[in-house]
Amino acid sequence: MADAQATAHAGERLALSTDGSTLSGDPSGSSASGSGGSATWIQQFSGDRVLGVGAEYQQFANAHWTAGTLSGSIGLGQGQRRLHLYAEVRRGAGGIGTRPFDYSLLAAGASGSLAPRVTLQVEERRIDIDTSHGHLPKASLSILATPNLSATASYARSAGGNLGTRLSSLRLDYNDNHRRGMAGVVWGPAAPAVVDLVGQKLVPGASLTEGYVGLGRSVGRATWLVIGDYQNVAGTRRASITLNCILTLRDYAPP
Repeated sequence: MADAQATAHAGERLALSTDGSTLSGDPSGSSASGSGGSATWIQQFSGDRVLGVGAEYQQFANAHWTAGTLSGSIGLGQGQRRLHLYAEVRRGAGGIGTRPFDYSLLAAGASGSLAPRVTLQVEERRIDIDTSHGHLPKASLSILATPNLSATASYARSAGGNLGTRLSSLRLDYNDNHRRGMAGVVWGPAAPAVVDLVGQKLVPGASLTEGYVGLGRSVGRATWLVIGDYQNVAGTRRASITLNCILTLRDYAPP
């Protein structure tokens, strides 16, 4: 999945996203498809204070859900001791066939520099989606190999509930003034709600293997990013393509 991120200076932006996916390899022999989209208004104030408000809709096989999102972040301190705090709330509801379910995801985290090129991030997620629920804490370590290239290793393990999740991941990111590239892999047991395969008959703890790659470019006041993603959960395969666009609505010159 792609995260909409504001740039380093103050301004107002609109992040739009649309996606399509297919499912194959179901034990019943059936195939399915899905699609969705989201829109998020992002306001970055002076310094590192960011507020985001949005909504999303997803449909997959016989499942569908709608959720509203509220996110915020703030930077504290100066220089190498600077600490970045963030939080996100996603609440909504959906249905699997004629059966309704609630959708709730709460996240909070912090990141800070351990060394000039090393960043540590810790995060806690509370997941309550359909019959899947529990906590999913995660730790990530990022190394800035060059001014434009970074590598990140992450590990998440569920606590409480029935998620049965232990996910490891590796990711590379490239950024310059006009181009962006990303690629990564994720593996380990995961519940359906963690990989957004809501409505599929997958038991918690089913093994997940995922790979993704993305390419982006800035054109005028728009930044485009297209991401291809492949997931294999216990033999059930899902392929998806996501297109993201961040439009700069207004920039504010620093005082």
